[in-house]
Amino acid sequence: MRRSPVLSLPEICGSFGFDHIGGRASQMVPAKRIHLVRASTPPITCQVRNTPLSPSSDMSPQGLLSSLPVIDLSSFLEVGVAAGDSHPSAASDSDRTSRQSAVAASIHAACRDYGFFYVTGFDSVISREERQGSLAVARQFFDLPEPIKQRVRIDKGGDGARGWQKLGENVTQYQADHHEGYDLYRPVKRPDATKLLHGHNPWPVEPANFRPTLERWIEKCQIIGMALMQATAFGLGMALDSDEWKHLRASVDESFWVMRCIGYPPLPKDAKGVSCGAHKDYGCYTLLHTDSTPGALQVFLPSEQGASEENGVRGSWIPADPIQDAFVVNIGSMWEIWSAGLYKATIHRVLHKSPNYRVSIPFFFEPNFDAVIKPLPAALKLRDEAAGALKDGPEPTAHADSVIYGEFLRSKVAGNFAP
Repeated sequence: MRRSPVLSLPEICGSFGFDHIGGRASQMVPAKRIHLVRASTPPITCQVRNTPLSPSSDMSPQGLLSSLPVIDLSSFLEVGVAAGDSHPSAASDSDRTSRQSAVAASIHAACRDYGFFYVTGFDSVISREERQGSLAVARQFFDLPEPIKQRVRIDKGGDGARGWQKLGENVTQYQADHHEGYDLYRPVKRPDATKLLHGHNPWPVEPANFRPTLERWIEKCQIIGMALMQATAFGLGMALDSDEWKHLRASVDESFWVMRCIGYPPLPKDAKGVSCGAHKDYGCYTLLHTDSTPGALQVFLPSEQGASEENGVRGSWIPADPIQDAFVVNIGSMWEIWSAGLYKATIHRVLHKSPNYRVSIPFFFEPNFDAVIKPLPAALKLRDEAAGALKDGPEPTAHADSVIYGEFLRSKVAGNFAP
């Protein structure tokens, strides 16, 4: 099989609209039916569903387990895409465009019907060795004695958000989470410790390779995030040479990304809390890389047959287990707004009861800090078409008319930590 050529990392970064920095980070109202479940563990078999599950779909646990899409993103990480080529002229370009169309349709369906999916096909950007290495340095950091980790705690960053948080310091829905974390945000040009989210990242000295490893990881995750933006825009019907796509891309070309390392000790047997409380993510996409621990990440599936209730809605908590060589991807609240409610930012939580110490490194690809987020014309058109054609289908999710992302983020982060 012919391998599509790939650009060097500096070329890819430049074509996506941000600088290669040599390893330094640059400055519920749910649908009537949402069927979101986990895929089985390796080996991977990809059955992508492009339409919502019907009312007669198998809602048993075994029926649900086969439904979360696994989507190969490689066609959006090839030379032509990274270079912005939207005018295929050769047979290979035509084939690539056909594959992109299928991928974009699958991502559109996944965002509309689930809010969660798996992504594969990014080995040209992040190798398996790099994925293993990034998890390893995070685990090494959490293994350090607490006095060493205290040197980079959140008050060292000066803005109340960047740095290490001890066990129980993170708060979700006014309840302490049972994990410790280390948070990084995009560096700002003029740090100001008096402003929330405008401090500096307090990097640990140990492990020695912690900073270069994660800076490289951050750089590469931005590439995947921008590829997801392209694919999602394409799925909404935007041409990649259109003014609408260029405007959307300009709202994320200086992504105010967030990088977290999270360490989860097992929940005590008598614990009433959770490892991370039920929530929706804030921004565009979460790219979750985690160790192989099963049964920890859980997604809330609204269903009349469910035994649980969340925000007054009945449903079930379904595990979204890790798959080898794949990211778990979910969309955040900004895509609910951009999509005029067509897409779902799905509630999820972590409940880690296994005996091991679980480590995850979620990367959050977000809009620019000052980006104005409002419904996209392409999404409004699709929503209106869907309203006429699918009278019995999923209803658009309730969403804000518009927000400034940085203001929205500040309002959320301000309540994330216990005093």
